Amino acid sequence: VRAELNALKHQTFEIDSPQGRVVCFDYEIETGTHKGEKVLVGVSFHSGENGYPEYPPHWVHVCPPISDSKIGATANYTDAEGRPWLAMSRTPGPIWDNLPTKHMSAYINEHLRRIWKDV
Repeated sequence: VRAELNALKHQTFEIDSPQGRVVCFDYEIETGTHKGEKVLVGVSFHSGENGYPEYPPHWVHVCPPISDSKIGATANYTDAEGRPWLAMSRTPGPIWDNLPTKHMSAYINEHLRRIWKDV
C-alpha cells in the first residue's frame, strides 16, 4: 500500500493506532462540504487481514477528525505526535470487488471520494 501511494506521488509515513499500523498521506478532500480542505488520511487493515490487493484497507483514519456520520465502528485516538485522529470502519465493498485492477489509485478515486461526497 505504501509503495503504491509513493508511486502516486503521495508523501507517506506510518503511525501506530488502536486499529494497528496505519499508512498516512496528505489528502485534499475533493467533494462535499469539506471540499478543498487538506487533511491527513491513513489506511489500515482489519486485524488479521492480509492478501492486499484482493482485500483492501478496512479502516480510514482522518486527522483532524471529520466524521462521515455513517453507521459502522469509529474510534478517536491521539498518535505519538499528539495529533487527533478518527478511525472509521469503511470497506469499499462491491466497488472494490468489481474493479478490473485493484490498486490505491482506485481506492482513493472511488472509495475516498464516496466517503466525502455526503459529508
